[in-house]
Amino acid sequence: MKKMYFTIACMALLVLGTAGTGFAFHGGGVAHCDGCHTMHGSADNPFGGAENSMLLAGSDASSTCLNCHDGDGRYHINSADGSNTNAGGDFFWVNNDYTVIVRGNPVVFPGENNGHNMVAADYGMVADTTNTLAPGGTYAANLLGCTSCHDAHGQVNGGTSNGSGPVSVSGSYGAADPTDGSIHGNYRILGDAQYTAGNTDADGYGFTYDAPIATANSYDGASVDYGSNMSGWCANCHGDFLVGSSTAHKHPAGNDVHLNGYGTNYNSYVATGNFTGVQATSYDDLVPFERGITDGSLLDETSTVGPDTNSNVSCLTCHRSHASAFSNMGRWDFEVEMLAESHALEATDLPATAVPYYADGAAIDVVTQYGQYQRSLCNKCHVQD
Repeated sequence: MKKMYFTIACMALLVLGTAGTGFAFHGGGVAHCDGCHTMHGSADNPFGGAENSMLLAGSDASSTCLNCHDGDGRYHINSADGSNTNAGGDFFWVNNDYTVIVRGNPVVFPGENNGHNMVAADYGMVADTTNTLAPGGTYAANLLGCTSCHDAHGQVNGGTSNGSGPVSVSGSYGAADPTDGSIHGNYRILGDAQYTAGNTDADGYGFTYDAPIATANSYDGASVDYGSNMSGWCANCHGDFLVGSSTAHKHPAGNDVHLNGYGTNYNSYVATGNFTGVQATSYDDLVPFERGITDGSLLDETSTVGPDTNSNVSCLTCHRSHASAFSNMGRWDFEVEMLAESHALEATDLPATAVPYYADGAAIDVVTQYGQYQRSLCNKCHVQD
């Protein structure tokens, strides 16, 4: 009899465990309040850091997010060993310096320059000490956190009070909303033009541009197909880099920056010295582009098709959104002649698990992928090698 009770109990635990992992926490909109806030600091829902006026479970918004998103694999964004390979990048590269030998001498490359320097006190993450304001904008570096970009409550157009309906589906990809009166949330719960960004309850930085249209393989975001408005959304903080800004000497990016003739280059370019590519298979995840599509139902994160005349250059064509192994969170190393000479590949003090180059969630050996003498991937569009 005892054996039967034990078996039944184990089966129940298995079912409950499976059910618990079958649902995304955010679900496209606001999650359950106790996941992020602790109303009374009780034993079953304690503070994870310093008490604060927002009753967050961490000392600040980013620390609260990292209570779940710290670590490696799947939906995590801040590994201890540089092993994450999701599209946004791994904050490991911001939190850690690495050393290379240059002409026989050790040179330290500061991680601070490798991505967005979030403020997360509980995880030892601090503001950028070089850029006190967002490059190309005015957002203060000491306020930067997860909720500077992501709306943890998953609201769309300022929330449901405007009659748009409740959010019921994860990720707005521009497709038609459900027929039950509910709506899609924004892609990656990013803030839209109605969002007031903030890492504290007093930041009050209003957005101008809507969230982008895109689709990802799943909540881990290992592969993404970009539709439109990625650069416009980045311009909420980095406006001087958007096409049409008054600032000169900036590579243009935006919904009106069509690849045009550069798309032909992109489609034919395979690697340095190899121009045998065709549009049907020319897509390179290290050099993504926007398809110029506003209907997300037409996007496909598994597509290998290269650009057409509607496709655009975006900020994420060259940069990752969180961090990378390279300066200015580049998708590739902007500071070397050959990709095989990339600093992170020659570092003497990185974990063996650290992955500098990756695409679609998998590590890439650049010599195998492109060749020993592959030059900058700027050449995917500009073909100057």
